[in-house]
Amino acid sequence: MTFKRKLSPTERFYISCDDFNAEETATCVVNQMVLEGQGDIDIPAWQKAVTQASEALQGTRFRLSGKLGFSHWADAGKTTQLDVIRGLNWDGMSDNAAPFLNRPLDVKTSTGCEVLLVLGEESGKHHIIFRTHHAVMDGRGTKIFADEVLRALRQQSLHGDNSFVRDVDLAKSVTIVPGEKVNDTVTAPTGVPLGQDFGSSWQRRTLPGSYKQVLANAGISIAKLANLYSDSAVRIQLPVDLRMHDTDIVSTGNLTGGLLMQVSPETTTASWAQQIKLKIAENEHARMPQFAGIPTLNALNWVPLAWLKKFNDKLALKRQETGQYRTSGIISNLGFLKVDEYSAAGFNCTSVFFIPPYFNTTALFLVLAGNKDSVEVILRIPHQLSSNGRAEHALSQICHGICFGHEQNINSDELPLKQAS
Repeated sequence: MTFKRKLSPTERFYISCDDFNAEETATCVVNQMVLEGQGDIDIPAWQKAVTQASEALQGTRFRLSGKLGFSHWADAGKTTQLDVIRGLNWDGMSDNAAPFLNRPLDVKTSTGCEVLLVLGEESGKHHIIFRTHHAVMDGRGTKIFADEVLRALRQQSLHGDNSFVRDVDLAKSVTIVPGEKVNDTVTAPTGVPLGQDFGSSWQRRTLPGSYKQVLANAGISIAKLANLYSDSAVRIQLPVDLRMHDTDIVSTGNLTGGLLMQVSPETTTASWAQQIKLKIAENEHARMPQFAGIPTLNALNWVPLAWLKKFNDKLALKRQETGQYRTSGIISNLGFLKVDEYSAAGFNCTSVFFIPPYFNTTALFLVLAGNKDSVEVILRIPHQLSSNGRAEHALSQICHGICFGHEQNINSDELPLKQAS
């Protein structure tokens, strides 16, 4: 059965961020869920399971059709495939030596999903990466896809999906109040932009053990970091899954709302929790954002993608010149991930983490994920804001806050960090 669903304005914006002009520097807004482990992987079994999961999940087969306000998702007529990459021996701790992480996903010509099996033939460390265009899925949707693949590997019944609801429509069922227009009034947590490089990079740290109030302590750490460079206010964006408002929905789609949190070095974990509780109660997470110069969010559907891209690039240049941003950063907390559930067909999974998507207008993007005996901390910062050791310092300060809270000052050299083995 074929399907068709109108494009959401938010999804249209994500597609406009794609840049395929230069092959080596091509970028697009991609979710990347990484399974890390060892073993003698049964590649044909994984390939078959990816195909079976894609057959069951219609959202994995979206391809963009139509123009402007007539744009819609339609069945691409093909399933997601698994691609095997050999010989690079990527360690999974950064984007160094990992060109496959920048592979474009062009939703105009194919599905917005792919699965990569990166074999570490010398190290013995393997990575299975679920890559989805953010216009097609959000982080939670990507996990739904991965979970379906593992069910197929275990020959369990597949869940499939049952809804093509759009983020704007799900949000509207919760509240009709639009999001507040927020101007660029905060500085980056790592100081002023330097240089003309609009690329970005990320680094990962694994914190052994279990920790409380991870999200709050990470946010307060960012506020303390920002305070080293400026007395500007600190405003952090938290993605929020809108699926909580209709638990019958099974959808891989981009169904993410968001909260804006005001944070300072004096913020406590208790006040952070209270702030979230109040904002959720007032449905702030379901208020769709406003874009400068756009009278309504739906008007984005009638703006050509090329114009949206020019607007976004112009905004990135403006922020580079002024050092002023809409938010100090984004923190996405994936919560506790059951690592053992991702072992199958010769693959022994030892950790699961998500790589922050690339946005050339974002000052900082942090992703947190709890594993059975550790916390994964992955930080992406633009090159303009990460030079001169600023990225390493920021990551150390954030990990320090997660490990020790904010009751005492401990030298960052004492952090219990490790490189995953």
